[in-house]
This record gives sequence, structure tokens and C-alpha cells, in this order.
Amino acid sequence: MTDIILDNIKITVDSNDNDYEQICNNLYEYNVRAKNGLLKKPGKDINLYLKDETGKVLGGLFCETWSYGLYIDVFWIADDYRNKGYGKIMIAEAERLGKELGCIFSHTCTFTYQSPEFYTRMSYEVFAVNDEYPEDIKQFFLKNKL
Repeated sequence: MTDIILDNIKITVDSNDNDYEQICNNLYEYNVRAKNGLLKKPGKDINLYLKDETGKVLGGLFCETWSYGLYIDVFWIADDYRNKGYGKIMIAEAERLGKELGCIFSHTCTFTYQSPEFYTRMSYEVFAVNDEYPEDIKQFFLKNKL
């Protein structure tokens, strides 16, 4: 991309990690101000790990909480440990902890090649689908009341 210059200000792809962090932090602070601090409530991360007896990581569930919602951001379990009930237990525990913090709902997104059926079996409701991806890939947005 060629830089675009407008009144001595440029639009560019040139950046560094500080630029990225500054933009994200400024957006976060703007959002906190715009919603009178609601974004920070409860504002705690919930990170759960599935480990064997040696401490080897077999899976993880990483959640954020804001505006009284629990957002499931990252969820992965090693192939050999799937379909054994661990995922169900981890989701239930994250939801319990979220509810304990004051969250009133949980939400996430997943793709057809991941496991949207897992979430619907866990009482999550699909509220939107993005079907614009190639090769019949769909992205599902799901929510669940806590």
C-alpha cells in the first residue's frame, strides 16, 4: 500500500507494537467513558486449564468479563481428550465463576469446522450467522443466559 497523505497527515500500514497497543488502549478507555464504567464490570478474566498429572496442558478456556457478560474467547482441548466431558465441565465452571462475579449472560463465536453443536448442546442459542466465508464455512454467534 502506498501511504495516503491528507493535510500533512498520512494513512499507512507502517506501524509497531506500541502503535497497536495505543489504539486498543484508547478505544478501551473511550468505551469505558462512553458507558460510564459499565465496560469494567466485573472486569475479571477467567482462565481455566486442563492438565494431566505431570502438568502437561491438555486444554484451556480463556474468558473475559465486561458489561456483566462472560465472553468465551479461546477454548481448545487436545484431540485425545475431546468427547470425554472435560469441555462441558470447563464451560460449566467458567459460567459458574462468571455468575459469581455478577455476569448475567455468556457469549462466544465459533465456526462450522470447530464445534457449534457443542455450544447448542450446552444451551447456547445461535443469534447470528455470518455465511460470507468461502467453502461453506459459517461463523456462529451464540449466547446463553446465566
